[in-house]
Formats: sequence, structure tokens, C-alpha cells
Amino acid sequence: MSFNDMNHSLRVLLVEDNADDAELLVLELETSGYQVTHQQVDTAIALRRALQAQSWDLILVDYSMPSFNALEALELVKEYELDIPFIIVSGSIGEETAVKAMKAGVHDYILKGKLARLLPAIARELKDCQVRQERHQALKRVERLAFYDDLTDLPNRTLFLECLQECIKQSRHTSELFAVFVLDMDRYQSLKYGFGHEKGHQFLQEVARRLESCLLPYDSVARIGEDSFALLLRHLPNSNEAEQRSGYVWQVLHLPFVLNDSLIRSSASVGIVDRTIGYDRAQDFLRAADVACHNAKRQGVGQTVLFDARMQTEELDRLQLEADLQQAIQFKQFQLYYQPIVCLKTNRTTGFEALIRWQHPTKGWVSPAEFIPLAEQTGLISAIGQWVLTEACSQLERWQDQLECFLPLSLAVNLSGIQLTQPELVDEIEHLCRCFDLNKVQLKLEITESVLMKNAKLAIAVLDQLQQNQVPICIDDFGTGYSSLAYLHRLPIDILKIDQLFINRMLEDEKNHSIVRTIITLADTLGLEVVAEGVETQAQLEALRSLNCDYAQGYLLSRPMPAVAVADWLQDFSKDTFVRQIA
Repeated sequence: MSFNDMNHSLRVLLVEDNADDAELLVLELETSGYQVTHQQVDTAIALRRALQAQSWDLILVDYSMPSFNALEALELVKEYELDIPFIIVSGSIGEETAVKAMKAGVHDYILKGKLARLLPAIARELKDCQVRQERHQALKRVERLAFYDDLTDLPNRTLFLECLQECIKQSRHTSELFAVFVLDMDRYQSLKYGFGHEKGHQFLQEVARRLESCLLPYDSVARIGEDSFALLLRHLPNSNEAEQRSGYVWQVLHLPFVLNDSLIRSSASVGIVDRTIGYDRAQDFLRAADVACHNAKRQGVGQTVLFDARMQTEELDRLQLEADLQQAIQFKQFQLYYQPIVCLKTNRTTGFEALIRWQHPTKGWVSPAEFIPLAEQTGLISAIGQWVLTEACSQLERWQDQLECFLPLSLAVNLSGIQLTQPELVDEIEHLCRCFDLNKVQLKLEITESVLMKNAKLAIAVLDQLQQNQVPICIDDFGTGYSSLAYLHRLPIDILKIDQLFINRMLEDEKNHSIVRTIITLADTLGLEVVAEGVETQAQLEALRSLNCDYAQGYLLSRPMPAVAVADWLQDFSKDTFVRQIA
């Protein structure tokens, strides 16, 4: 009952053996405006029943009764962990007894012959009780915020780690086998942005309920991230049980979710670690399961991965490589190497492709296959791409002066998907071309087929602007993506580059030979030039000539070379003996 309502209803439990005294107390309260509901008891059994039967706002107790006393009544109230104003109203009570009672937890004592203090004491204690209850509720809310997720009502990361740490502690003295799962919902981000945050929240709440349905009595589940959940499975009979349970969890989550009028399917990527890994800290178990989950997501949708210690090492190596990559950008540790592109009709070198190389200060040369995907994942590709464009244009300007007898020449630079989406890309390339005054050489841009088709509408708009600025566009790795004729004839492109996978196998597999022939025919029909990359043998070169391929690039002609070697290579290549060798 709120203190503000004290002039209304009041539920009073009277622990009193004298009915007249009990009635007098009720009358005193009613005279003051209270609407009193009361019950009189005078034994421990009756008091226990009354406390169990309903809640009370106030307990008024006679100190001494034939088979019961106030302190015994107080202990019984404490047993039920009740915070109720407990006031002794007695005919006589000595000072020493009163002090003892107050120390025991009695809130006040009133003599029956002096009831003038009764109503102020009740008002004060009711108000104090309300303050205590409000403080208790506030503490409970704070505790819930600290240990529970507000959206799903599941325990949060903090509470899960406490439970897991206790489990680890107990397992040291037993042979108990336990496992920790981390689950990431594969489609949550798409669902949230497609259907809105409200349905996204409904989805997470439904996921939480389904995960709870997978638990056995000793198991725990928590929400540890936006769309991440953790499970602690205890008392597993053997090491295979965790993976079997993960299969059941996957099936439960794979069932369609019905959110209002929408039917949604999703799955989870699951990482698992069990007790046998031997960690002592809950944080280490959870991190290991998270690393395994991350590896599961890399493998595709709905995968489950059991943690292996090598995964942690790989993640640390990846983080170190990322830090080193940032240093490489800052201290310009990159170099461009140049691989020639030769016209098969004239045997003349018409240009080069710029290929980035990274000379790590301690590891030596780091393969682009290792650091380019990492740069794309971390967003560092933007800075690297800008450096490559600037360095390529600078090199083209130098070639205008140094290689005049071999002009015209072109230089192809690869663009990443991230660069293609940057609104300043076209302006940046226009600015570079103006600054370096490229009039006898030409910058070309290469974009992989898969990147091009991932966002075809945006790509068409950007590439069209570049083409209008006299920048030729080449589709790299053609044949490995999923472009269609419907899009291909609309794309503002000038060149198709056949992926080396088809070139390498074109003489061994008739199917690959047919693919190469089809691409060349298609390009001719669309008025596009064709470059075959990855040419490694004379037989491949002759086969490409017979198919009327325009250009070739590969180790047969030259490996990528630093800029200082380009002039000598062009001199050697122009000699009749070298030309005849590949002609």
C-alpha cells in the first residue's frame, strides 16, 4: 500500500489474545479515516497461516500472550522475508525489553494506555516502508539492467560469464563435461533493414524463446550481442553430445518464423567449444566459441564449427597483419609491378597491367591474395586504391618522357568493389588525369565480373561517366561471374579479359576451349576487345591466335616487373629474334 493511500484501505494483522484490545485498535484506525481490513491471531500457527493467506500492510502485536510473544512473532515474519511495519502495542513493557525488541527489528512500541502516539507511528512506518520498497524495486531494476537483456528477458553477457565461471569452478572437482555455443543469426541484418526494427526485435524475441525450448534443466542461454546468443550445456554424457545438440538447435531455428503477416526463414552460424580445451576463465571459453562462430560464418550460411586452437592463432595473425597493413599505408611500403599486354596481331606491346606488391619489413613479400581481401574487409582498400591510382598515373607520366619510341602505351589498374561505390571516384580520376597531363598514354580501369554485377545499376552509372572521360573499362576474370547477355550489352565497357582458369585448361578440356571461343565470338559481336590472361605456353598462344583473340598476357610473355625494368624489357621484346620466338 502506498503511503499516499493511508487514509483509505489498510490491511492490519493483529497479533493479540484480547478481542476487546484488538477491537479498540481497529476503532482507533477507523476513527482516523482508515478503511481497515483486519484479522486477529494469537498463536504461531495462526500467524503463519495468516501470513501465507494474504499480504499485510501493518502488523500490530501484543508483547506477551499465553503461548506466544512479540519477538517470536517477529522471527516468524523474518522467516518469510517480509518487510512490513511491525509495531508492539502492549499494556506494559520494560525499557530493557523495549530496547531488546527494537534491536531485534521491531519498528516501534506503544503502550495501550497511551495510544496518542499510535497513529503518528503508523503513518511514519508506512511511509518508511514505502521508501524501502521503492528503493528495493529500484535496486532490482538496476540489477536486472546489469544482468538481463531488456528485449529478450534473457541473461546478458555479464550474467552468462558468471554462470560459466561457476561451472568451470565446479568442473575442477568433477568429471562433468560441458560445452559453450555462440550463435549468430545469419539473416538478421537483412531482416532488420528490410522489414524494420520492430519486426527485427520480434524476430530476436522469438529466437530467444526457441533457444529456451532447447534447454535442459541445467543449461543456460543468454543474449550476448545484437543478434548473437550463447548457450551453456552442462552434464554432457560424451564429447559428441555437443555437436548432436547443435544439430537440434539448428533445426529449431531453421523452422519458419511467423512475424505478424510475414513468413521469414533464417539459420544460425554456430561456434562450439567444450571443456576439453582446458581454459580456466569464462572469457576464454566465450572468446573461443566466438572465434569458432566467426569461422563458421566464413564458410557460408548455417554452418557449425568446433573450435580448434589454431583458429585463435590465425585470428591473432590476421589482427597483426591488419596493423601491419595500416603501417604499410602510412609508410608507403607498397610497390607497383607491371605485366605486359601484347597484341597478337602485331606482336607489339600495347600496355601493362599494374599489380600491387607489398614488401613487409620483416616478412618480405606478402602476396596480394593474402592482404587484398583483408584490406577490403577492413575498409583499408580505399586508401590503398587511391595510392595505386596516383602511382599509376605518375608512372604513365614518366613513360611519356622515357619511352617515347614505344608509345602509345596504356596502363590498366584494378578497381575494388568498395572504390566503385565511392561517390568521389569519378572526380578523383578526372583530377589525376588532368594533373599528370596524360596525352600520349592511357589509363584503363579493370573491374571483376562479380563486383560489376553485384550492383549493376550503380556500376553502369559510374562506368558510363568514366567512359565519357575517355577512360576505357575492362571486365576482369570474365567467365567466372554471373553476368547475363541482358546486362552485358548495356554495360559501358571496352574490353573483356578471359580468366586464366579457362586459358590454362583450354587445350586439355574441350569444354574450356569452347568457352574461350564463345567469349571471343561474343566480344567480337559486341565490338569489344579481348585479352587472354594467364598465357603460359606457346601452344596456348597459338590456340588463341587461331581463335582471333586480340591480346595476351601471362608468364610466357613476361612476369610482372618493377618499373625500372620496363624499358629494357621493351627493348628486348622488340628485337626480331624474341618476336619470332612467340610469333
